[in-house]
Amino acid sequence: MKERTSALYSKYVIDGIRMDVTPGQMLDSACGQTPVQDEFEPIVDERVDPDPAPDTYDSNRIGDYLEKTAEPVARKVPAAYADSFTRGCIARSLIDVIWREGHFRLDDLQVHAAWKWNGEPVGSMAAFYASAEAACDYLDGLGLPLAGYSYSESRSNSVSLRCMLSNASEERAMEEDEPIFNELPFRTLRPRFGTRRKCPATLSGSEDTWLIYIPFDSCSFRLGGSLLSEALGTPGGKAPDIMEPDYFIDCYEVVRELVEDGIALSGATVGDGGLMTALGRLCGEMGIAADLSGIMKAYGENDMTRVLFAEVPGVLIEIRDYDFDYLDAELLLQDVAYYPLGRPLRNGGKITVSDTDTISDILSSLMSEGAIEGED
Repeated sequence: MKERTSALYSKYVIDGIRMDVTPGQMLDSACGQTPVQDEFEPIVDERVDPDPAPDTYDSNRIGDYLEKTAEPVARKVPAAYADSFTRGCIARSLIDVIWREGHFRLDDLQVHAAWKWNGEPVGSMAAFYASAEAACDYLDGLGLPLAGYSYSESRSNSVSLRCMLSNASEERAMEEDEPIFNELPFRTLRPRFGTRRKCPATLSGSEDTWLIYIPFDSCSFRLGGSLLSEALGTPGGKAPDIMEPDYFIDCYEVVRELVEDGIALSGATVGDGGLMTALGRLCGEMGIAADLSGIMKAYGENDMTRVLFAEVPGVLIEIRDYDFDYLDAELLLQDVAYYPLGRPLRNGGKITVSDTDTISDILSSLMSEGAIEGED
């Protein structure tokens, strides 16, 4: 039986306002359990507000910034960005399994969440409440169950997510009574969830391919709560407002099909450290002269640093020339935006970026020639 700690089952008074439910009640409901009534004294705290002013970054130091975000680190939940950070963690955890072997869809998955928390600093417990609330709301929007959760005391604040096949999916695989509802497109019949990657994590080594960026949310590129702002010791301004679970679902389903069908030759999750950090991981010994003009024009953005290091959840995939028409048609059908960044280069892993349109003529020629479509 889960320990009923005061952090989970106390009523919270935040900024003088009494919250209607406890974190434990929210999380129990997300797990499909009967919520437990509060049993402890109220926890009184106040929110830590983010610095509204954005920091100034130097686009000439992008290489230096990449060095600071390239190495994996244990992320601490920033108190001022606990809600957006938690939604981003859920999104990235789900995307991380999109590359696996097997046959599954997003709604075949469930998530287990674990919070390790230091409740002593001012604003910390308000941040935990915001994190638990954001997790429940975002999973509800995605239509995914919470498989379980845990809370333990720690010296720093962190949230970790683990994705797995949902119990309902495993039960469906055994059902025979209503076979019509076990058929696609209603749900996956006998979903399988592998432990190895089907899609490699580094580029294929060919220069006759394309790197495609697909953000899974249309929020603005902001650096608040990012790995870069953490590494530089700066507040970062506002955080990405990750609030479109319906769009995430559309993106997830189409990319998962590209992975299962072998259209994606390689792929990387855009998460901690943003797009630039994902490019560094994916390229390996290859490189790229990445053209950001399409992204910056679409978003009305004039700062490459925000585009490259904001932690908007998404993917980078590598596709063949002759699959470009197929990818374009599939993403257009789902109304999913994508951005070609350019071709891989054999240049010893050097990555350069620009906001000058260098690839539109190549793409126009490629598509006007009626490139051979990939597999259905």
